[in-house]
Amino acid sequence: MDHPIRRYLEDAIAAEKSFEKQLNTFAEEATSPRARTLFEQHAAETHQQYVELTSRLNALGGSTSVLKGFLATLFNTAPRTAQLGHDETERTTQDLIMAFAVENAEVAMYEALTVAAETVGDSETATLARRIQAQEKATADKLWPLIGATAQEGFEQAESKDGARDVMLRYLQDAEAAEENFEDALATFSKSGDQEEVRSLMSLMSNKAKEQHTRLRARITSLGAERSTSKSLLAHLLAFTPVTAQMGHSESEKSTQHLMITYSAAAAEMGMYEALAAAASAAGDGETERLARQLQSDEQEDHTLAWQNLPQSARMSAQAVLAHR
Repeated sequence: MDHPIRRYLEDAIAAEKSFEKQLNTFAEEATSPRARTLFEQHAAETHQQYVELTSRLNALGGSTSVLKGFLATLFNTAPRTAQLGHDETERTTQDLIMAFAVENAEVAMYEALTVAAETVGDSETATLARRIQAQEKATADKLWPLIGATAQEGFEQAESKDGARDVMLRYLQDAEAAEENFEDALATFSKSGDQEEVRSLMSLMSNKAKEQHTRLRARITSLGAERSTSKSLLAHLLAFTPVTAQMGHSESEKSTQHLMITYSAAAAEMGMYEALAAAASAAGDGETERLARQLQSDEQEDHTLAWQNLPQSARMSAQAVLAHR
């Protein structure tokens, strides 16, 4: 490997190519004109990012890889079958949550790329990564307010067909399934990677996720129902452990990737609870709304902790790559 930044760029290129395709699909499905426009605009921006990253990789003597990076693999793990039973407006809400999670994943990805580039003295790649990262942050900020508004609209439409109780139960069951799978993913992360501080953080977060899905299950039971046996869209996403996509990466790099995934997953769950709180408010279900806000606060804490630990982890990963050149 003549230049240690090549693989980082290959991962970013694969991620952007995958997300461009996802955004175009989201735009086709969107029932909200604002959401459709935002998806279309960012798909075009994502294509330009792909072009710029590819140009930089070529300048370093590399070429686009036929293998998908771990984030590209992650972005492609949202099966449409998981959205069965949801109407079109609810699917738009889920697409918004997914897009918000991906934007956060990319913000984290470009943080790691910037730190790695700075570590090896590649200022041109670092500057490019910072510029694209700013674009991803701006899009995430635009997506966020659409989640609650679309969730309320989706609830009102679904309520007329299914009744408020059944719709609320569907939201709660989806959230419980997501938390249980996030708990399992975090537990797996706590057992791999060579950065002990990151492994300890993953273990702490896994225990927190267990408490969260227990509280959600209790709320479902109090409404006279049982947990869902099918996985929700976010449950599929949060159950994903990119073992295959991590092949060829060092143990130290895996720790950084786990933080990136956790940062994205916490954002997904923040969006999930925003939708749940909006639906509960529309239903007049104060208890579920309070629970959603409490759990959302927990996810915000995980989101912050993952971000705070990311730069140092990325620096250690880059140093490990340099040491093995």
